[in-house]
Amino acid sequence: TLQAPPFPHSCALRPLATMPWRSRGLFVAPSALLLLLVCLAPDASEAIASGEAADPAQEGSCPAGLAGSAACLAAAEDASAAKRPRDGAVPGGEVGASIPRATIIAQELEELRGLSQLYRERISLLEELQATLADGVASGALPGRLPVRLLQEPLPQLSDLAGVEEIQAAAAVSDYLVSKAVVRQEEEIAAIAFLPLRNTRTASAAPSGQVAMPTTLLVASQLDGTLRLFTPSGELATTFVAGHDTPLAHVAVSPLHDEYVIATSDVGGIIRVHKVSVKQRRISKEDRQARKSSVVDKLSQHLGSQVNVTVQFNRRFRVPNGTEGVPINVTAIAMASQQGTKYFVVGDVDGNLTIFTRNGTLHARFSSGIPHPIESLSVHLGSVVFISRGSWGFVDLEKMEARRVVCTRFEGTVLTAMVDSQQQARVLVSDDAGDIWVFNTQNKRQCKIEHRFPRNTARAPVDLASIRGFALALTPRSSAAGGRSVLSALNMSHVGKKRDDLARAVPTVVWRRHGPPVRDWAVHKRYLQGDLVVLLSEDGLEIEFFEVLMQVYIQPQDDNFGNFKLPVFAVAIVLVLGYQYVKGKGAFDPELSEGMS
Repeated sequence: TLQAPPFPHSCALRPLATMPWRSRGLFVAPSALLLLLVCLAPDASEAIASGEAADPAQEGSCPAGLAGSAACLAAAEDASAAKRPRDGAVPGGEVGASIPRATIIAQELEELRGLSQLYRERISLLEELQATLADGVASGALPGRLPVRLLQEPLPQLSDLAGVEEIQAAAAVSDYLVSKAVVRQEEEIAAIAFLPLRNTRTASAAPSGQVAMPTTLLVASQLDGTLRLFTPSGELATTFVAGHDTPLAHVAVSPLHDEYVIATSDVGGIIRVHKVSVKQRRISKEDRQARKSSVVDKLSQHLGSQVNVTVQFNRRFRVPNGTEGVPINVTAIAMASQQGTKYFVVGDVDGNLTIFTRNGTLHARFSSGIPHPIESLSVHLGSVVFISRGSWGFVDLEKMEARRVVCTRFEGTVLTAMVDSQQQARVLVSDDAGDIWVFNTQNKRQCKIEHRFPRNTARAPVDLASIRGFALALTPRSSAAGGRSVLSALNMSHVGKKRDDLARAVPTVVWRRHGPPVRDWAVHKRYLQGDLVVLLSEDGLEIEFFEVLMQVYIQPQDDNFGNFKLPVFAVAIVLVLGYQYVKGKGAFDPELSEGMS
């Protein structure tokens, strides 16, 4: 039964008392809680609303102040007697009447009408409460106590707060992300990129006296054209000047291991190619003899850099001018390979793509189909993804054409798009709202949404990188994190799984790191080693190297042939012996067969 609360003031409980019993507990509890909070303020009752309390005779209960009065008890008894079914009567019907029957659809319609009426009453009640609070606060009748402030304080959207457990980090970032080195620069660095090297590391130990060669070099470029190469340990390997007359705009590196090439471009369309050579540092015979004959304190030859890195200028070429003879403004550059042929892919401000071969020959030039600048080019093996004004697509290096991709049920603006490092049919995309999507592209033409990570997993703008089993999402400067950068590791095992799949029971976010604002970053995948992540500070004066220590569990495949191995081997042996027996005409040893005869 609904009893009046033991407060000395009326709190407009009449709308609650007039609602059906079945609906009060399910739908009116939040409204009743709001009214109860307002009732906590003793001086707020008269300013909230004027209403009569529920009739105790109708509800079968008595107010707290009249609980012992005879009139109230009599009224409650009469109400209980009126509701009590008569002898031989069916509850809810006349004497001797049968239970009313209706079809499922009719019953459902009746329930929906009841819910609609209930929602209208609830909306009217909340609107009345909202107007009463606004009038009371404006007139000064309501004091600024806690219950009143709670009802008027702006709060985040509950839809955004729902499912917070899904976006919480499952582990501490220090368990998986280890800082290896911090390199401070005297001059500002504009951009960074990893130049992959040939992987000489194997599972066996290296021979004695041989130094393990690095698997990559970090290329750090400055606006004045100076480039610095660093080893994964943060050691400076070499420095060279690109040789541009105008400020350096873009840097591209060769994604293959057979040749180490760095291409630099300025805004005027001049592209210069530099060839990098990486060898183990060796001491000449003269230096070795000088070390032996020296009487001063000797230093170990293993101190200092063990890698000899040299850079040699290779060639120079230029993007052709536009239709009116105006130099083309280059907006993006990348290096890719298709069936063993290497290309330079250049995007300009007009939305065109220019393709050069490895020797600098102009191979093709075509439009992307979007009359806006090419914002970025992402390369993975033979797949080249371009982004232009919120749209994205593939560059077909075989047919020399651009294919714009449109996914159904996706209406966002694309900020980042890249191919998954494990499956080339998957593309990771982030939009302007900060949502992260996984698209499935068949033959780089058809596109469908395969997965969408929970909302608020990351904040826009989001840059993405792919490593084995995980996706890294970086927000260079997040307002929600107080202007700091946020780096998160997302579990890719959720992709392609249904909601009730056990694979989605693991958390979406493995770890999350908050740090200083970031200007640029680079990610490199390594074999039999932890992956590398490098962050460039917002001012460009600090480079920090991280190693990602995460392993992916690969479920062993079921061996359906395992139960039949022993019988098959036994049958095979019997067949071989039988063949030999038949071939020897009765004996396995021909000499023994002749002796017996």
